[in-house]
Amino acid sequence: MRDLIFGLIGGTALLMYGVDKMGEGLEKASGEMMKKMLSILTGKVWSAFLVGTIITALVQSSTAVTVLTVGFVNAGLMKLPQAVGIIYGANIGTTITAQLMAFSFNFKLTEIALPVLGIGFAIGYFSKNKTLKNFGDALMGFGMMFLGLKILNQGIPFMQHNPTLRYFFETYASIPIVGILLGAVATALVHSSAATVGLVMILGQASLLDLTSAVTIMLGDNIGTCISAQLASFSGNIHARRTAWAHTLYNVFGVILVSLILPYFVRAIEVITLYFQPNGDIGSQIANSHTFFNVFSASIFLPLTKYYVKFLETVIRGKELDHEPQSIYLDKLLMDTPAAAFKATISEITRGAELTRVMLNNVMEALFENDKDKIELVNKDEEVVNQLQKDITVYMVELSKRPLSDANSIIVHAMITSINNIERMGDHISDIAKLVESKINRNLVFSDEAIDELKQLKELIIWMYDNIINLLKEKNEELAKSTAELEDKVDELCKELANNHIIRLEAGKCNVEAGVIYLDIINHFERIADHIYKVSLLSKDELQGIARSTDKNAVEA
Repeated sequence: MRDLIFGLIGGTALLMYGVDKMGEGLEKASGEMMKKMLSILTGKVWSAFLVGTIITALVQSSTAVTVLTVGFVNAGLMKLPQAVGIIYGANIGTTITAQLMAFSFNFKLTEIALPVLGIGFAIGYFSKNKTLKNFGDALMGFGMMFLGLKILNQGIPFMQHNPTLRYFFETYASIPIVGILLGAVATALVHSSAATVGLVMILGQASLLDLTSAVTIMLGDNIGTCISAQLASFSGNIHARRTAWAHTLYNVFGVILVSLILPYFVRAIEVITLYFQPNGDIGSQIANSHTFFNVFSASIFLPLTKYYVKFLETVIRGKELDHEPQSIYLDKLLMDTPAAAFKATISEITRGAELTRVMLNNVMEALFENDKDKIELVNKDEEVVNQLQKDITVYMVELSKRPLSDANSIIVHAMITSINNIERMGDHISDIAKLVESKINRNLVFSDEAIDELKQLKELIIWMYDNIINLLKEKNEELAKSTAELEDKVDELCKELANNHIIRLEAGKCNVEAGVIYLDIINHFERIADHIYKVSLLSKDELQGIARSTDKNAVEA
């Protein structure tokens, strides 16, 4: 009994650690490829499905792929339909580990566990190439996984004759709902569906589980593996939460469907295994059930993806993203992929620019309509912009601690400078709001000429805002040149309006107190235009990783 207990503890630990180390090593060895494929080659649902299958088959970690997918969706790098396609594929790709385990049982690969472990250690220890080191770690993971299976396999005779174990599995695990719960809880605890399936194979080999009971645990295993994506989505936006729930509900719906036809599903597994693997045992049947379940679920959901996405968007609702009081795209999961982290940050900076544009519209409506409620909206949005500046600065400082190319270092600095300029725009608009509030409280009146002039000035600034919002999304030489020209027009118009105001004062058409507020508003508009212009310069060069001179002619050239 002592040998059985120690074998179960040690063998299970080696199996779980081996699966984890294998996945981690493969993920690191092919990490850049995996991230590039996820962010680039996922245009349509079918291509996303294939990418998810291939990547997960290579790195053997559906958890890593799904969590990274949640991060990409959170950062705005991927849409929900593509993320759903990747999830379909990841669920299939991860079943390769179970097939390897079944293969190792049939062909006695567990006997070479120690040599594989030793070779993996040697590669990882002596190699100076980072990719080879990671491959060595993955090979060590294979060896540990096989060694764990070997130790557990040695305990089969003890388990077969243990009345307590036999009673528990025959009495309880044979109840479908109990089997599903066992699989879900076990996988949620160890964060590895492959490790749970490996243990189920051992129990099947020991005749403690029949195929039906093993399938029910496997079904629960697919639900338990969703916990990692749910945890990753907690700090994310509504899109990230929808992605996590897409993974969870997809597996739950699949489990419910198969549970309703469980006897037929089990019979199908027996027939498929007999046809393709005439010498396959229950281990092969369990591995095939894991694969077939995920292929079966994907074949049903793929044609219905459009409706599934609509269902998720209807059921899982969130607040308006633009006015959430913190960053919504930044995600630490993207830190190891600077290109993805930069794209997420640009989305956040663009959001800041859009918010200050809304603030400008609101503050001018407050001025034209004497509406204090609009001033309150300006103040709320200004707090969001201030928070964005803090979040982006912290995120970029953290990213700067990673190994970066010279071009990426330029981008980091430009990102911080850009959000600082946008935050200063918000400050100037907030100052305008205070002036407008003072005007309303003191019942001051602007002349019709002054109102028309401010409307003209506002239109130019809004035009500049539209330019930089588009520039932040995509480099455009014409827009950069247009922004520089508009900034010149704003400077000239501000001087003209100041002169016009002096003429009105001398003619007695304006109140002096109202005139002071009017001039201050014009000055703030000029400063806002300066900051917009600076962001346009950054978007043309530094945000692309290109160093430039500070000469204004660089934009106009």
